[in-house]
Amino acid sequence: MKFRSAHGSHPDGTVAVEECMLGLAAYAGDTHYARNPNLGFVYLTDALAPQAEQILTLRKLRTGVANWVGAAGIGIAAGATEFMDEPALAVMLGEFRAGSVNVFSGTQRPPAAGTRTDRGSAAAHTALVHADPETPELPELIADMARKVDSGYLFGGVVSSRNRPVQIADRVLTGGLSGAVFGADVDVVSRVTQGVHPLARAARRRVTEAQDNLILELDGRPALEALLEDAGIRSKAEALAGDEPSREDAARHRAQLQALGRRGLFVGIAPEADGYREARPALRDDYLVRHVVAIDPGRGAVAIAAMVEPGMGITFCTRDDNAARRDLVRICAEIRDHLHEQSEARGEDVTPRGAVYVSCLGRGSHMFGESHEELRVIRQQLGDVPLVGFYAGGEIGGKNLYGFTGVLTVFC
Repeated sequence: MKFRSAHGSHPDGTVAVEECMLGLAAYAGDTHYARNPNLGFVYLTDALAPQAEQILTLRKLRTGVANWVGAAGIGIAAGATEFMDEPALAVMLGEFRAGSVNVFSGTQRPPAAGTRTDRGSAAAHTALVHADPETPELPELIADMARKVDSGYLFGGVVSSRNRPVQIADRVLTGGLSGAVFGADVDVVSRVTQGVHPLARAARRRVTEAQDNLILELDGRPALEALLEDAGIRSKAEALAGDEPSREDAARHRAQLQALGRRGLFVGIAPEADGYREARPALRDDYLVRHVVAIDPGRGAVAIAAMVEPGMGITFCTRDDNAARRDLVRICAEIRDHLHEQSEARGEDVTPRGAVYVSCLGRGSHMFGESHEELRVIRQQLGDVPLVGFYAGGEIGGKNLYGFTGVLTVFC
């Protein structure tokens, strides 16, 4: 049965809750939707974050659902509707077998490794994770959480609220990680979609010398030379000739790099099992996106918004709206293929019950041109699937903390 979902938009959290209740009431008597929900998902914009305790209390009282997970965001997703910088909340009520879902936080431990449900399934297979942006060593903490679930796969995001960075895990809290751990008998399919694309001439390169966040050499050459080559600004032959560019050429290079920077200049780091070291070719175009923050022509260095170590595999990237749309369609197609394969394997129709979508704040209307367009693409590709989520300050997929991505997860 499908999950129930609804949303409300009002500066008064009590009114917003009542609007949600009206939406949920529309499912009354419909046997295609969850009749005995036992987990609520709730996302609220930061305008309502100060009222989070009141909203959660009302949600529990009005729905009878005791267990809730969620977070605040500058924007939230509700079906095919995007709410950005306005007071709104979105809820989804899911029904799971007893013991197959456990809410966790700093005060509620997830099931220990090896724990089994009453049906003999692993109790900790995957997890929905929300994270406080001010948590120290957050990427390492996320990787540690991934080791606590059998699949090693997490999905979720980093709270993006301008006010209190609210997380919800049966209660309102801040700091660290929280969310829900799902057992192996909860059929989940999740995909990551990129919002950037490698530069037209970009190659996968290996960091051969680095210092803190400075990339000094790539493939044994100055990093800046590699960037200019990948951007089509200066050829490899010109660089290897050893001739210093003229004043006019240097000014032209600077202007072209500035134009690229305005469009968006990033480094994609190949995610690897051990801190991205000894990078090997990643599957598809899977990479962790980090900003290029500065260029040092004197040292031929490129500074990025991450620590760098020799052995990392990197690719120079830029924002590409058309590529982002194509990639979003691709992951939806992969999810549909998964549903089809499961249907054939089981001899019964396997359909989406509900979905959680976590997208980067830099996506949405900034990337897709119009409000709601990103969510409309998902609706067009997957149909009328109950969906909630938020626009995050970082997206969690697998064991990695991404940027400029969308993480779409469907419960089947």
